[in-house]
Amino acid sequence: MKRIIPLLALLCCGAAHAAEQVADFATRASIRVAQAAPYARLTLPIDAYLAARSPELRDLRVFNANGEAVPFALIATPTQTRASEQQRVLRWFPLHGEANTTGGDLQVDVRRDTTGTVVSVREQAGKAVGKPLRGYLIDTGSKDATLAALDITLGEGVSGFHRVSVDGSDDLAQWQSLQPDAVLAVLDFNGEQIRRERIELGQTNARYLRVLWREPAEAAPITAAKFITREAHTEPPAMVWTPASAAQRDAKGDYVLKLPTPIRAEQLRVTLPPGNLLAPVEVATRNDERAPWQRLTSGVVYRLGGEGPDRTSPDIALGYIAIQHLRLHADPRSGGLGNTAPTLQLGLTPQQLVFLTRGPAPYTLALGNPKAAPAALAVDTLVPGYGQPGAPKIADAEAAFGPQASAADSSSPSTPDSPAATRKWVLWVVLVVGVAVMGGMAWSLVKQTK
Repeated sequence: MKRIIPLLALLCCGAAHAAEQVADFATRASIRVAQAAPYARLTLPIDAYLAARSPELRDLRVFNANGEAVPFALIATPTQTRASEQQRVLRWFPLHGEANTTGGDLQVDVRRDTTGTVVSVREQAGKAVGKPLRGYLIDTGSKDATLAALDITLGEGVSGFHRVSVDGSDDLAQWQSLQPDAVLAVLDFNGEQIRRERIELGQTNARYLRVLWREPAEAAPITAAKFITREAHTEPPAMVWTPASAAQRDAKGDYVLKLPTPIRAEQLRVTLPPGNLLAPVEVATRNDERAPWQRLTSGVVYRLGGEGPDRTSPDIALGYIAIQHLRLHADPRSGGLGNTAPTLQLGLTPQQLVFLTRGPAPYTLALGNPKAAPAALAVDTLVPGYGQPGAPKIADAEAAFGPQASAADSSSPSTPDSPAATRKWVLWVVLVVGVAVMGGMAWSLVKQTK
């Protein structure tokens, strides 16, 4: 008898904790991985949030082609950094001197106007005739601009390598080395040409630049000089939006939007019909149709026509709150929003899904099981050395939700005729038969002991 009781317990636990299957989830999406790698990453589309049974995506799973669940993590979508580059044409002046003189030995007379702009450069001692061209003085025009690079266009017929140095100054008296050894080059061969005419300066605010030739000692003719400025712009991740749908008017004349499941919305986009419309609005939410509305925020929506494109109101910030039912109340003093209902959309910043490409492809993204418990791992646990040099490669992927996603039954993860339901019935039958068999064996043993 003591051996039978643990066996019965194991049998019951095995039936109660059966492995999750793809069919246990109402909505599935196919995942396409771009290339072979131990991990894959995709940005979740809005369909995933509308299919999940919780705003936290507790019921999200990833399965391989064998129907096995694979480990995954959810991470915040990183910001994007974009660099912009601008050019400006500069004024330049030739500098002559003896071939063995340094930059400080160049005896020149520089004339500037009241703004500091160089208007002329001429030699103090003797004429420039007969003295080799040593380099150029360049006026950047302002100390406010941060220079990242200098572009010098070499003249026609110039070829080969040219080693130069670049110094910077704010007063034409004190000079600081910005680039002690830079290379300019023009190479021609067999009808092809390679030109290297940019000198990286790091970041400098020098008002004046002095470019001197080192090898050869005599400078090459130039036709233009430009400075390059660079700015880095950090852009937040692109938001995903619920499908545009016309709001429904309730009995009080307010506009109502209902989602199939709560999502953590950050922005509300109100698109008004054509025409000059403007109204202060109040936004309220609730997650139960029987609960009272709770005021969330307010704003002004408008669409103003005229010459050129219409001017429209910006999106309304909502914070980061779970919303399933939303109401838009227009101030009656503004005359309302017209006879055509506005289009409402909710936006959020999507998360990224990282998963282990264990087992054969294709992989399936599954959602829509209200009984599922959270299964996401920490990304540092999932990917050893994540974010560090030498970390395992993560391939790009994307999920495609098919027509079956919208056609799935949203009230239950599986129908009685689904494979998952069949497996559950089989497990229960096995459990009942097993219990009956074990009970018979127990009864037989009890009789024998008597």
